[in-house]
Amino acid sequence: LVCITNSNRQLQAMKGTIGKSKAEVLAERLSMVNPKAQVNAVQFFYNDRTSERILKPEGQPLDFVVDAIDNVTAKCHLLATCRELGIPVVCSTGASGRFDPTCIEVGDLAKTKVDPLARDVRKILRTQYNFPTGKRKFQIPAVFSTEEPAQPQELTYDNGEGFRCVCPGGSNGMHSCEKRAVIYGTAGFVTGTFGMVCASVVVKSLVSAE
Repeated sequence: LVCITNSNRQLQAMKGTIGKSKAEVLAERLSMVNPKAQVNAVQFFYNDRTSERILKPEGQPLDFVVDAIDNVTAKCHLLATCRELGIPVVCSTGASGRFDPTCIEVGDLAKTKVDPLARDVRKILRTQYNFPTGKRKFQIPAVFSTEEPAQPQELTYDNGEGFRCVCPGGSNGMHSCEKRAVIYGTAGFVTGTFGMVCASVVVKSLVSAE
């Protein structure tokens, strides 16, 4: 569901959409941009149980996948499954805690720099999914920032009462706010740049394949 905390970085988070399905709101927005496009809103969290329904709708694999998941377990499963199915995928790494969009680069996921999320993902892919070790490439393009993430600061809006989740969905069993040890802030001009760079990787790849 759309949460008020999404307002600084997610296209579908606007006045009147809080509490509504993110997938449905985004599908409606995209359809208004291009009325001729067929937009399918799939309301699933990605995991091992929903993987096939998302990646192979009607039994046919997708042309390209943009991995923008921040749940490490789901992220690694998605990347490994795309490799297994031969689906091209671009991996977006950590955008939170950054201020400088000019530090964003594109490189093989096996060779990113600085980013802690990418480092953790590499470790899991190598140990659990038999990805190449050493200096060998993963053959997965990754969008990452070479900027060191800024550490979170103490919240001031809660009057000293401690963190309280304000998401309309509350605990969803998949990615609850209260179960996260550290929550980094995000800047819309950085997360937006991550998304645009991911889109450029997809478009260039599809065009060159024609």
